[in-house]
Amino acid sequence: MLNKNKPYCGLGNIENLNNYMRQAFAELIVVPNSWLPEEYHDKVRGGRTLARLDQMADKAAGITEHRKLKALKAENIENYRKQYEANGEFEYNGHRDELQLHKNEMAFVGGMVNRGMIDAEDLMED
Repeated sequence: MLNKNKPYCGLGNIENLNNYMRQAFAELIVVPNSWLPEEYHDKVRGGRTLARLDQMADKAAGITEHRKLKALKAENIENYRKQYEANGEFEYNGHRDELQLHKNEMAFVGGMVNRGMIDAEDLMED
């Protein structure tokens, strides 16, 4: 999730903030059916969000979420390779799904509590 200690509203850099805001606005803006071709009409809501239209266009073009994820991973690997070749080390600064990362961290801590590795009281702030 958002880290209050990071700059740019907790997202770390301006690119992440820009992507976050672009996604948020795409979920807010609804295009009415009268502006859309028939195959994109939503009979229930009277329009579609820009985010849903992007998903539909990607699906029509054959671009799946799996392919997008593979492309992001390839981009991250190339970024880390260049960093390592330049100075022998690298920093994890690639594309991340912050929401999924947070869910994974919560599941990990929950598992540790369930297995008795840590006590729930240890997680409470004083």
